[in-house]
Amino acid sequence: MFGYVVVEKPSLRLREYDYYRATYCGLCHAMGKCTGCASRLTLSYDMTFFALIREMLEGEEVLFVKKRCPRHPIKKIETVEINSQLEYSAYVGGILTAGKIEDNINDEKGAKRAIASFLRLFLSKMEREADKNLPEISYLVEQKLSELKEVETNMVRSIDVPADIFGDMMGSLLSYGLDGDKKLVASNIGKRIGRWIYIVDAFDDYDKDRKSGSYNPFVLLYDAENFSEDNLISISKMLEAELALALSAIDLLDEDSDKTRSEIIKNILCLGMPQSVKKVCDKHRKAENK
Repeated sequence: MFGYVVVEKPSLRLREYDYYRATYCGLCHAMGKCTGCASRLTLSYDMTFFALIREMLEGEEVLFVKKRCPRHPIKKIETVEINSQLEYSAYVGGILTAGKIEDNINDEKGAKRAIASFLRLFLSKMEREADKNLPEISYLVEQKLSELKEVETNMVRSIDVPADIFGDMMGSLLSYGLDGDKKLVASNIGKRIGRWIYIVDAFDDYDKDRKSGSYNPFVLLYDAENFSEDNLISISKMLEAELALALSAIDLLDEDSDKTRSEIIKNILCLGMPQSVKKVCDKHRKAENK
C-alpha cells in the first residue's frame, strides 16, 4: 500500500523477526488462496501489520508450518498457517489495492495511467474475488474513497478533514466483525493508524504534489518551496500524537497471550513508524539545504 508501516528490524529479537517474517509469508499464501497468485505481487508490510493487529484483537493462536512458495521453491520456510484473519486481511488488501489503482486511472495521465489500466486488468481476479467475498467492505472503501475524491476536487485546505475520512475507513476495516469493547478499541486503533498513514503520505509527497499541482493539504496550508524546521517539528509531533493514541487504545485491550506478537506490534508503533517519519523529515531537510 504505502510502505511506511514497517518494523525496526535491528531492535527485534531473533524469534520476533522470525514470527514477523512468517506472518508476512502467511499473508502471501492467504492472498494466493483468496485473491489469486497475481495479487501476491501487491503484498505489503502495511497489511502484515493489519493482520497482526487483527490476530491480536481476535486472540488468534497461530500455527507455524513449513511451506514452499514461488520465491522459495526448493527450501521450505516457516510460515504462519492460513487462518481467518489472514484471509480477511488478504481480501481487505485486495480491495484497497483495487481502489488505489482506480484512483490512479482517474488522476494520472500518459504512461502512469496506462500502467494503472494494465494493473487493473492484470489484477482483475484479485478485485473480483475480494468484492465477491466482502461486498460490504468493498462498498465501504468505495464510499470513503469517493469522499476523499470530493475533498480533493474542492481543494479543502485542511489536513484533518481528509485524514479523518481515511482514518474512519481504516477504523471500520480493522473493527469489522468484532463486538462490544473490542470493536470500539479496534475502531480507535484503526482510525489513529489511518490518520497517521494519510498524514505521513501527504508529508512525503509534498514536493511532488507542489510541482504537479495535485491535491495535497500541506501544499495548501504552507505554500512554500520547502518546509521550515518549525514545520517539520510541528508535523512530527502531530504524527507522534496519533501513534500515542493508537498505543493507548491497544493498552485498553486485555493483555495479548502471544507475547511475541505484542512485542512486534509495539516495535512497529514505537520504532518502525517513527523511523519512517524521520526519513521523510531528513528528505525535506536535505532539499532545504540544497
